[in-house]
Amino acid sequence: MGEKNPAPVLKWAKKYLHHPDKEIRREICHGLELRGRKYPQDILPLLKELQNDPTARVRNTLLHVLGQIAYKKGCLATVIAELNRWSNRALTDQAVDEIIDVHDRYKNFSVLTQAQAIDYISKHYKNKY
Repeated sequence: MGEKNPAPVLKWAKKYLHHPDKEIRREICHGLELRGRKYPQDILPLLKELQNDPTARVRNTLLHVLGQIAYKKGCLATVIAELNRWSNRALTDQAVDEIIDVHDRYKNFSVLTQAQAIDYISKHYKNKY
């Protein structure tokens, strides 16, 4: 989503983050993932709007997307800094757990090892670890 011309696409996506249909919210969240793998700063403010979504399916997708972004080159620091600014600590703790797990599940593709990710998180995530 938004690979070539992100501004109008991200503006369009923002309108659907609070759509009454949970599946639309979930699809928008998931659609932002690929943009976030190279430009996390573009989509993290949009994802933040979903941090208190009442639907488990949307929250689970949000956690998945955060994990998928964080293991890419140069993205862990951006994601952790953003999570430090979110108010839903229960969700951000789950996101950190997912990020650590992803660094193991995708160890062949991850820029950092799981141990390096844990070390970074323990130094920069202000809630736990």
